[in-house]
Amino acid sequence: MPPRRATYLVAALFLCVPQLIAADAQDAPSNSAKPAVAPPPPKKFVEVPRGGNHLLHQSEPGYLAACLVVKDGNGDIREWIEYHLWAGVDKIFLFDHNSSIPMLRELEDYVVAGKVQYTYLTSELPKVKKFADGLQGRVFGQCLSQAKGYYKWLTDLDELMMVTDPAFNGSIPAVLRDYESNKQLGALIIHRVIVGSGGVQSRQRGQGMLETFTKCIGRPGEHVKGIVRPEYAEVGGNAHYFFYAPGRNGIRIGDNKTVGHVHMVSNPTAGPLLIYHYSGSIDEQNARVKRNPEGVSGMTSKDPRMLAILDARTNATCLLGRQAHDRMAAAGARSLGPRPLPAEAQAAAQAAVRRVLLGAGGMRALGSGLGGSGRGFRLRGERMG
Repeated sequence: MPPRRATYLVAALFLCVPQLIAADAQDAPSNSAKPAVAPPPPKKFVEVPRGGNHLLHQSEPGYLAACLVVKDGNGDIREWIEYHLWAGVDKIFLFDHNSSIPMLRELEDYVVAGKVQYTYLTSELPKVKKFADGLQGRVFGQCLSQAKGYYKWLTDLDELMMVTDPAFNGSIPAVLRDYESNKQLGALIIHRVIVGSGGVQSRQRGQGMLETFTKCIGRPGEHVKGIVRPEYAEVGGNAHYFFYAPGRNGIRIGDNKTVGHVHMVSNPTAGPLLIYHYSGSIDEQNARVKRNPEGVSGMTSKDPRMLAILDARTNATCLLGRQAHDRMAAAGARSLGPRPLPAEAQAAAQAAVRRVLLGAGGMRALGSGLGGSGRGFRLRGERMG
């Protein structure tokens, strides 16, 4: 794929930025080459204004995108982003919701490179009866809309997707290609394993999840998540399944079992993809429940006692995360902060950070780039920049 050229406009300042190639390109697993989506969309520049901030990127097709809504994840967001880019994700739609300190500073180099579309928004978290009406459901719908026609696959998770079979060399796309031709597939269904605190009370600054937490519940659980084909699915009844187009269903990885509209499936499979659900340290678990007791879906309640019970069951050892950390470190794909940018891009990024930090809240989309990316949506109480 030829290098991407991008032009950035921040407020009334026009900047011509030279060729920008994603910093992780040389570090991705060797078999993560990305086929084009057919028919490819026309190459064009798409302007997405939010609150006086504009960012232009050249549209081009991709293979795998990821969707994430997170609050106050400043300490872990860069590791999450870098792991999934290293594992073969092309684009990450990141929704920064109500963070006390917006996470743009931690990710400005990836936003400028077009790898992350960053959206900052503020809103209430209303209790809802339908998942699609809550924050998480609305974000999923937004990601599906933006990915459709530009990406063959979209993963909608706040966890880490691990490749369990060494034959795929850590590449998520390499696994997905085996399922492209399945005419009944609306989403690839994957089980998860809970990774606990391992007795770690708190973490030091810069101490990542992948290297720190290895204690887990040995057997994958029945809860599932899906990697969806955007053309054949819509937001489902909760975060664990989708509604599919006629003739399409969920297909479980490992045994090709047909899965309908359910969030739990018996007799879990363990590969070649497996979700690692990290609970964090003991202090982080307690703080998360206190900060957001009803979760981002608006349909659940978090009980600190249940977290403690699950944590007590994590007595097996799961090393995929630590192994991924070591491989990323050896390849130079892991960094503790934004990499240096060209002077023009650095000035644009700093101006964007200031506008987000000094703004009155609302929604601001940066690093958009594809097919109308950054289109806004409203939730009750949401403030638009």
